Amino acid sequence: MMPPDFLDQLRMAAEELAREESEYRRESRLRLEGLGAERTRAFRRYNLVKDMTAAAAEHAAPGDGIQAQLAVAVAEAGWSEARTGFAELRERLSPVAALIHERLHPPATAGAATSAASDVPSALAGFEAWYRERFGQDFLDLLGRPSPSFQALVDF
Repeated sequence: MMPPDFLDQLRMAAEELAREESEYRRESRLRLEGLGAERTRAFRRYNLVKDMTAAAAEHAAPGDGIQAQLAVAVAEAGWSEARTGFAELRERLSPVAALIHERLHPPATAGAATSAASDVPSALAGFEAWYRERFGQDFLDLLGRPSPSFQALVDF
């Protein structure tokens, strides 16, 4: 005896919903992974700049403040003088450090002269783009400080 047509229709509808659910779970997993990676980079960026800011705060002289920041950044990233590109890395990161120092220790005549060009996040983004192009990886991936953990409220 052959099953009635309505059973085939109901089975096909159930199978289609199972496929849709499976696809939604896959897309959700990919989206969560992407958001998690973005969050990790954002916290690494924040922690790097926070540590550079702390180093700059200890030095009123711009040269000393910039050097202290660079030392912190390269140490956190695991760079050393022995590595090819070390001087270039420091040279490219120096403007970011200079901006941080300037924001912490503004010149007496600065007042409204501090321009939008002294935007630390934009300068850091420019450095990150250069690093990615020059070395083929994200600078922030070198920073291993864990980010706050995330726990899903809904299990996909």
